Amino acid sequence: MKKFVELIQRVYTERYQTVIDRILKSKMPVAYLSIRTLSNAIEIVEDLRKQGMNITNLVTTTVPPEDLKVDFNLVQLADFNKIQPRPEYIFTVDRTWDVTNARVAKKTAPDCKIISMVLLYNDHTNIYETFMSHLTDLQGVYESLIDETSRRTFCGYWLGNICNRFDELVYSDMPHYFCEGFIPPKGGVVIEGGSYDGGSATIFAEMGYKVYGFELEKGNYEKIKPIAREKNFVIENLGLGAAKGELKFTPTPNGPGSYINAAGSEVAKITTIDAYVRENALPRVDFIKLDVEGSELNVLRGATVTINRFKPILAISAYHKWDDFWVLMNFIKSVRPDYKFALRQFPENREGIPSMFGAASDDYLYDFGLEIDWRDFYECVLFAR
Repeated sequence: MKKFVELIQRVYTERYQTVIDRILKSKMPVAYLSIRTLSNAIEIVEDLRKQGMNITNLVTTTVPPEDLKVDFNLVQLADFNKIQPRPEYIFTVDRTWDVTNARVAKKTAPDCKIISMVLLYNDHTNIYETFMSHLTDLQGVYESLIDETSRRTFCGYWLGNICNRFDELVYSDMPHYFCEGFIPPKGGVVIEGGSYDGGSATIFAEMGYKVYGFELEKGNYEKIKPIAREKNFVIENLGLGAAKGELKFTPTPNGPGSYINAAGSEVAKITTIDAYVRENALPRVDFIKLDVEGSELNVLRGATVTINRFKPILAISAYHKWDDFWVLMNFIKSVRPDYKFALRQFPENREGIPSMFGAASDDYLYDFGLEIDWRDFYECVLFAR
């Protein structure tokens, strides 16, 4: 309880807009770190300074020309620790899919607070108000988590998103959708909602599981079919939901992110996990993984018989909606009150994901001993067993 109260206090005092306002009002000196080209980094610093930000140091990977004249310090990464006085905050500018600047800043200056001025659609006020107006629900989730790593992940997720603090996020070092103590038995049956490129299904199949994957987007399904034949798993061109039928969806051709949407341009056939298990006479279900772009609750509604009968381990993406944590957990508890829960946040494979800086981004991650993967503010998975 004490740490949850501390989380509330930190959310209140460290939320993004509160900190920005305090920095602007006090003219607090801050550093800006960028692995972009020097001219681009200088342009961003000058823009931030016009907005009233007291950027005193630009930390860069580029050796500046001797005749360059700017009214702030240019500091190379290798010399960052020589900066005096030590900045409390380092700012970076990143994108949702590429937070290389923030990752390099965190590795370079672990004692500083890293504010990632992410170019995304986060509505910080809305996230903050959601958090503060659902404290009882969130406390229930926090107290239901069975291990300290889950509780640290929980706190880091909310602090990271409300405060734009990449350095608060806690990532798992296990493969995506796997968590200690939540791994199905060898030879078990896995149902995967949202197979996308077949990457996770391949991992499950190579580990000896019998995998049934579901992908509603036709283009992705066609790409997965030869992989499924090679790796010996089943792939269905179906969506999962609360009832059998057809639903409109908005496609993301050749990529992840297709989602059920009444105004969507395409139509998918939908089945339920319960119907599929019954119609295909599956003798057991040991593991259900869901990453279905916000339809997780509806898929669970269509799986209550399976969950009741087999009590499979669940790995449910819990970041598409801000109320996912408690809505999904409470529903699972309503079906089987004896479930126990854990929470993990994962990096993703970078293959096929655009890099903000091209090859230079990967080079810097490699040089700093950082994994070449995609880390963002989301990708939290709720586990139940």
